Amino acid sequence: MSRLRTLARQFAQYVAALAVRGVEVVGKLGLYILAAASLGTHDAGLFFLCFTWIGLVSTVARLGFERAMTRHIAAEIAVGRGRAARHAMLTGFTVHLAASTAAGILTWLVAGPVARLVFTEPELAAPLALSGLLLIPQTMVVSVGQALAGLKRGVAAQLVQNAIWPILTLAALAAGVTRLDHLLLALGAALGVSTAFGIVLLWRHRRQFDDVPAAHEARPGAAPDETLPSLWRTALPLGLVEIIQVSLNAMPVLVLGAFVEPSAVGAFSVAQRISLLIWVVILSIGMVAAPHFAELHRRGEIAALRALNRRVRLATAVAGLPAALVMMLWPEFLLRLIGPGFEIAAPALTILAAGQLVNCLLPAQDLMLAMTGHGRRLQQLNLLQFAAGCVLAALLIPPFGMLGAAAVGAWTLVQGAVGTTLTVRRLMPAAF
Repeated sequence: MSRLRTLARQFAQYVAALAVRGVEVVGKLGLYILAAASLGTHDAGLFFLCFTWIGLVSTVARLGFERAMTRHIAAEIAVGRGRAARHAMLTGFTVHLAASTAAGILTWLVAGPVARLVFTEPELAAPLALSGLLLIPQTMVVSVGQALAGLKRGVAAQLVQNAIWPILTLAALAAGVTRLDHLLLALGAALGVSTAFGIVLLWRHRRQFDDVPAAHEARPGAAPDETLPSLWRTALPLGLVEIIQVSLNAMPVLVLGAFVEPSAVGAFSVAQRISLLIWVVILSIGMVAAPHFAELHRRGEIAALRALNRRVRLATAVAGLPAALVMMLWPEFLLRLIGPGFEIAAPALTILAAGQLVNCLLPAQDLMLAMTGHGRRLQQLNLLQFAAGCVLAALLIPPFGMLGAAAVGAWTLVQGAVGTTLTVRRLMPAAF
């Protein structure tokens, strides 16, 4: 009976998480559509370049502490060490605040040279400099969300990280914010509101950060007294993993921006972001599962870990495959919904969706490695993935433009999904 209740509770969490992601999809898709229509293809291209820059630099500034926080908070609370979990959270917040502030100042300083020398778009300098202001709320919204995930509040974490700010930014666009600089400021304000809401939720759950000695002593399984590695040791390999993953997402857009007009960059960016909506489904289910991976591994409950891993794979396939097939079969229709001129990226969307289809069939194994202490092995896999991406970007994007960029994106997705799956099967066959 307790097993049925557990399954029902996890199923309800997946449904709620997907519902929140549905709000995110509506908000982000609406944001992309309305931003493209309001700004035009040229300024939309500049907006997406800034958006990509913010995501990439924020990932560097997080240094991997967000995933490390999730693992440490979940694992320490699982054995009654609430104070250790609180220390991990506060350490992560401090590092993120300091690093994102430094990254924002650096972005402001280099905006002009980057706009002129890298993208040959002097008009990009001002919005890119303004983007430096967004790096603090962008970094902290992820940090706060990952702390909530460590408390097994995956739905709340996704609401904070992914749902509130797109809806608020879309509302600003609908209210008449149509200038590029004003839109970036509205985005920064929306990220700030999301972060504040997440901090309020963490405060409401502050009692989970108290020690529970009885729970600590009662835990059976794999050596609950074993001390976790320091947060820094957990974070460093995961930091490189996060940087590589965001770099792989950003690489096609950034390299393409050096060879084609902003209008083509804008069209490809929209196609890429439509394909990433499938990734959103994978992340949604994965964020709910991640603290459970850490908890079950910490307790040594390997059979339960294997069962959860299989449920995650099944749920992701059921939720994500239909969307991938729609993108592959009707890409022009989807892009026409964005606005005229974006359908030139239809072949690119088909290729990107094919990569996401494979990702749906082999999901969340990177999280399995990250949450069970195999961060260095995950790092090695990602370095190989990044090397392949760089080589393919240099070979394919200059001659083939959008098609080459899409091929790079799809290949790196497939390589990552297959590589992490094979590694989990080799290192933890009982958990696959």
